[in-house]
Amino acid sequence: MAEVLLGIVIENLGSFVQNQLATYWGVDQQTQKLSSNLTAIRAVLRDAEKKQITSEVLKIWLQKLTDAAYVLDDILDECSIHSTKMHSHDGHTSCLSPLHPKDILFRFNIGKRMKDITQRFHDIHQEKSSFNLELGVTEVQTLDDDWRQTSSDITEPTLYGRDQDREQIVKFLVEDASNSEDLSVYPIVGMGGLGKTTLVKQVFNDHRVCKHFDLTIWVCVSDDFNSKTILQSIIECCTGQNPNLNTLEAVRKKVEEVLQNKRYLLVLDDVWNEDQEKWKQLKGKLQCARAAKGATILVTTRLQEVASTMETHPAYHLTELSGDDSWSLFKHHAFGQNREEIEELVAIGRVIVRRCVGSPLAIKTLGSLLRDKSEVSQWENVKESEIWNIREESSSMTCEENSIMRALKLSYSNLELSLRRCFSFCAIFPKDFEIVKEELIHLWMANGFIKSEGNLEVEDVGNKVWKKLYRRSFFQEGKSDKLGMITSCKMHDLFHDLAQSIMGEECVIIEKGRLTQLPTRVHHLHMLNYDASVNMAAFKKVESLRTFLDFGNIGLVPSTHCLRALCTTSYWLFPVTDLSHLRYLSWNRGSGEGLRNIICQLPKLQILKLQQLNQLRLPKELTQLQDLRHIVINNCESISEMPPNIGKLRHLRTLSTFVVGSKAGCGLSELHSLKLGGTLRIQGLENVPNECDAKQANLIGKKDLNILHLSWGGSANSEGSNVNIERILEALEPPSSLKSFGMKGYKGRQLSSWIRNGAVLRDLVEVILLDCNNCEELPPLGKLPQLKRLEVGGMKNVKWIDGESYDGVEEKAFPSLEELRVENLPSLERMLKEEGVEMLPCLSELTIVGMSNLKFPRLPSVGKVSICKAASFMEGVVKNMPCLKTLDIEMIEGQVVLPDQPSGLGSLQELIIFSCDDVEYFPEHVLEGLTSLRRLSILFCDNFKSLSEGVRHLTCLEILIIRFCLEMVTLPTNMSQLTALRTVTIDRCYTLPNGLQRVPSLRTLEISGCMSTSLPDWLGDMTSLQNLYISYCGELRSLPSSIQRLTNLSSLTLYECPYLKKRCKRETGEDWQYIKHIPEIELFSETTFCGFC
Repeated sequence: MAEVLLGIVIENLGSFVQNQLATYWGVDQQTQKLSSNLTAIRAVLRDAEKKQITSEVLKIWLQKLTDAAYVLDDILDECSIHSTKMHSHDGHTSCLSPLHPKDILFRFNIGKRMKDITQRFHDIHQEKSSFNLELGVTEVQTLDDDWRQTSSDITEPTLYGRDQDREQIVKFLVEDASNSEDLSVYPIVGMGGLGKTTLVKQVFNDHRVCKHFDLTIWVCVSDDFNSKTILQSIIECCTGQNPNLNTLEAVRKKVEEVLQNKRYLLVLDDVWNEDQEKWKQLKGKLQCARAAKGATILVTTRLQEVASTMETHPAYHLTELSGDDSWSLFKHHAFGQNREEIEELVAIGRVIVRRCVGSPLAIKTLGSLLRDKSEVSQWENVKESEIWNIREESSSMTCEENSIMRALKLSYSNLELSLRRCFSFCAIFPKDFEIVKEELIHLWMANGFIKSEGNLEVEDVGNKVWKKLYRRSFFQEGKSDKLGMITSCKMHDLFHDLAQSIMGEECVIIEKGRLTQLPTRVHHLHMLNYDASVNMAAFKKVESLRTFLDFGNIGLVPSTHCLRALCTTSYWLFPVTDLSHLRYLSWNRGSGEGLRNIICQLPKLQILKLQQLNQLRLPKELTQLQDLRHIVINNCESISEMPPNIGKLRHLRTLSTFVVGSKAGCGLSELHSLKLGGTLRIQGLENVPNECDAKQANLIGKKDLNILHLSWGGSANSEGSNVNIERILEALEPPSSLKSFGMKGYKGRQLSSWIRNGAVLRDLVEVILLDCNNCEELPPLGKLPQLKRLEVGGMKNVKWIDGESYDGVEEKAFPSLEELRVENLPSLERMLKEEGVEMLPCLSELTIVGMSNLKFPRLPSVGKVSICKAASFMEGVVKNMPCLKTLDIEMIEGQVVLPDQPSGLGSLQELIIFSCDDVEYFPEHVLEGLTSLRRLSILFCDNFKSLSEGVRHLTCLEILIIRFCLEMVTLPTNMSQLTALRTVTIDRCYTLPNGLQRVPSLRTLEISGCMSTSLPDWLGDMTSLQNLYISYCGELRSLPSSIQRLTNLSSLTLYECPYLKKRCKRETGEDWQYIKHIPEIELFSETTFCGFC
């Protein structure tokens, strides 16, 4: 990606000259030569990028250019930093001021380095003349177009997994659009390789479509969206002759002649055009033809932007093939009709198909590749090999191998230059890595890949770039947070391979092994191995390392002064000498000591992320870092107040945590002019002296805020003080755009008018109200239409979650609520003051803590309930939940922990009983209703003795877990009726409970923390057992000899059992004779491992 980088460097060089820094440092002459050479090189870069795919020499030349551009950019940045630092110290403002003696050495070094880099670019410029590169080549395309030409003939007679898609498109054509007077346009959108063209061919040739339309026309458009060319293709398709018309007007008339009064279907295949004016010109010419009703244009495109440009009917989005359809397609190409499906090949083939993630192009190509390969090793090679790695494309590669990547390369080549660099940078993440959207945009910023554009802030540009890449399927599997916003994504393996092939040695990922050497030209490094040892000498030959992501806990920072982005999860951050180029610093987990000194030496810092640092103190000089845009602080409890005058950071866009202090410059007024967005948590509100100071925070003006949490601690402005806390809350009114609002520790009795005003907080998705102990009533939360998550706790006087009247209200209360947690509300009687109101139609998860009297109406959608710290079991809660799947009961007083009427739990699949010390057993009639139960966990119940004979009703039970139930020594005699039980875990019991041997189909037994010195001899009666795990049984002296009767046992694992480890030693151990028939035996301890197979 030399072209993108060179553009950045030329721009920076221009600023270097414009700011007179070249004159100041005495490098005018070198700068002029550089500018001349860079301009000449840039003029041929498009052609060079195109030809380097097939020219190894040209590819190396571009690599040299890229590496030199990084070095020059470092020099320019260093000059800027040094000048800023010097003038901030001495007060000079002119770049033409005399040099200080201390800067003479810097000038000398810069002069030498500029001379060297100038010569380096001169040599690169001279070398380019040997390549015969064309000037001013503007086409973006990098691949031969011939392979992309499509026609309407069906090349795939069998279409897998597209029957429903075909029917919907045909329905639109012959029914939905048939009576439309206007020309209908219907785009089919999907990533390259999904089979859009193949599908539309099937539609185009469908007998219903052929019968419905007077004319059917197929035009392959591709990159060149030229109205005249498209119209000429229409004429040729209709008449069978090339019109050879020279003017656009002549072409228009001929089109009108052939289309007039005809109901036609025009397929425009493979459209990339996003220029609305070009589209309007073509559509206008077609509309002039005055076709019959129902005329339709069917468009295939990879880009949602294309569909949006056309102002059409909503696009039809083609998705990936299902797993079954993918396998059917693969079988068709790999095995054909007559070939035997060998079991081993089928297993390998399924792995390969999964990797294709529903892409018909990849599946078809790999299936065809394997059709003539019959050896298992050949299939294994395909499964394990990076055959689609296009770093080296040689004539030895088959057409099938290359075609996997061709569609992806084409998508890439049609990206804007800035998008290309942003995409290829993602090679720094390993395959299947969950890429956090915000982190990625910040890394793009730090590396200078994106900049502000006009009125668009750089973050907005980043979001725009991310969205484009996501919509074009370069990013996939977008994951949304609880507020419904996409926060992360992944890259398809094939796209990842494409990014790697572009970046080559520029991006290096260390996932395992020792780091001893690195390529000279590595610019981005990602450490993932927690056990890796690092030889720091490996970094000495690296010219310009820009990004260092340390998730391997090595705690070392490379001795390179070029870093733009540093991320570490190490507990200790070792002293560093020079990080002055750094734009991005993220430190997650550790002490935070010494960070104050490091931060103050980072003049270019834009993004600062600090998490889980237990001794962190922010430096008072933080406000000197005027480039700071994002300060993200999470779980750093040692911060008692913010540095003074943080409002001076005029570029700040994110301040996730603000702790109000009592000193000058530490109050809420510091937030007044900051254009903050995202998350803002304001802590220490007890230090706010008055409502005027609160109003100065100007929260209502921060339209980009999504999450606002307010927190009080201590008693500075609580009851007894002269501060009116209710007025302070009133002054903290947020913007109406909030998605999440939280409040904790509020001491007032009444809530503010803006909280009670449903119109102000209408878009809220989440509300958290905790420890507002004096509050007498809550806002009308039931009327918030978007509310999905609600947590309320620590309010002694609240009787209803919503006390508003619902007279005349047609909507149900809490119409969107999915998750509800209520805790320590001793006066709470029910959700609504009014009875008989329909409510909670979407509630799926309910948690109740510290209450026993709460009643609910019928809740048909609730699937999970947790009840904790109640005086007795809340039978009235679960009986109205017919779809309840999971029930978690914790710390309930009394012996009754399940309802006496078991019919209400007929759908229950998982039951967890935790720390219910009064429970000794389950009565038979209680277990009778648990006919669907699949998983039963009984944990930390000190007095629990027996499951009772009622276990015979648990006919679906598959997993039984019993932990820390020391009184239980026996199981019911009818355990033999549990025919579905496959896995049992017994943890921290005195002995293995008798009766377990009666389970007829047990496959896996886990024994942990057994306090006995021996296991019962009846263990040998569990003949169905396949896996046996024994851990932390320090007193166990031996295995029973009966274990040799377990002929189905395939795996034995012993962990932290010192006596057993010795007795089970291969050949020589005393118990070896009993276990030698077991195929896999593993012996683990905290410090050693020994395995036998």
